[in-house]
Amino acid sequence: MYKFKFQKVLEYRKSIEDQKKNTLSLYNKRYLNAKEDLDNLNHSLQYSNDMLEQHVNSGVSINELRSMHEEQKYYREGIRNKTKVLIKAEEDIKQGRYELMKAMQNKKTMERLKEIYYDEYQYDEQRKFEKHIEEIISFKECDK
Repeated sequence: MYKFKFQKVLEYRKSIEDQKKNTLSLYNKRYLNAKEDLDNLNHSLQYSNDMLEQHVNSGVSINELRSMHEEQKYYREGIRNKTKVLIKAEEDIKQGRYELMKAMQNKKTMERLKEIYYDEYQYDEQRKFEKHIEEIISFKECDK
């Protein structure tokens, strides 16, 4: 019966690959959430600009204008911060993909090694079988 002597290493590398996949998935979720938040902030800023324009055309007090200006300032600051978060999330995704690729390569290397060792095992077993058959045949010929 064949047993791969580096099976524990292969299992470890598979678990590392799974961890990297999970990490990349988390990075993707973080990126999508940040992108959605950024879109929401952009929509809110646009809405605030539209409301400001309507209020200016209809006449509005200075206190209300200040309040709207502060609201827009809040949205612009949020957009700047979310843009930084989005850039960081993109970098994390790139790094996560690279690490996943490396983990997959390491696992594939061990799987290929396992195939090579299994092929050698099969070859050795075949040779043993043939040798055994030859011994039986030669024994029968000697018996005659």
